[in-house]
Amino acid sequence: MINLLKIEGYKARRFIPLYICLGIILLMFIDWFCKGLKQEAIDIHYFGTMHDGFAEGIQDCSFSFLYGMIIAWFAGIDFTNRTLHRAIVSGNTRWKIVVAKLISTSLMVLVIHFFELVGETAVFGKVFGFTFEGFSMSDLLWIGVVTLQIIAMTAFYLLITFICGNVYTALFACVTVAALGGNVLRNFLGGNFIYEHSFFCLAKSSSAADLIPCAVCAIIAAVVLVVITSLIFNKKDVAN
Repeated sequence: MINLLKIEGYKARRFIPLYICLGIILLMFIDWFCKGLKQEAIDIHYFGTMHDGFAEGIQDCSFSFLYGMIIAWFAGIDFTNRTLHRAIVSGNTRWKIVVAKLISTSLMVLVIHFFELVGETAVFGKVFGFTFEGFSMSDLLWIGVVTLQIIAMTAFYLLITFICGNVYTALFACVTVAALGGNVLRNFLGGNFIYEHSFFCLAKSSSAADLIPCAVCAIIAAVVLVVITSLIFNKKDVAN
């Protein structure tokens, strides 16, 4: 497992699409930082502190399609270039390959998400002042639960990628599902208890009423998805 993780880390550090995504997000937030918030948004949502930016950023699923793309691209390319085949014939068990892939892709998605979180918090800080008003220890739990949800989300897109077994098919499938799950469904299922505590909709607040069901659902989903992915991978022919 350690060797697999080292290999995954090596590939992740040289995965150019990740840096391109981070660069695009950085440019977007620099532009937003310079322009500030629209007064209309402040009036509608009653924004007033830097913590409001943290709250908006930690639960933001706007880039979910980007998460799906990164996961499918990074994991799917190994089917195309036969990296998975070489890992198997080297003596690595398939479930370890799935777990190593989950860890590496989850870390990349978390980097993107928290990059976005810092940017959004900074924008609000510029507008309302860089103070820690409203922040509390419960925000650390909020971050922890969102981390679990992102791991579960990553496991879901990995399942799709392993089912497709091809980087191009996986890219199309994951981006499509991410766009539907992260953007379209929230317009129809906003307020629905099941949807709002799934990994398609990150935890809305730091209250126990939100964090506990979100954490439980994320842990169960991640375990079930990894098991299913491992079973499918065990039956998949990756020799060609």
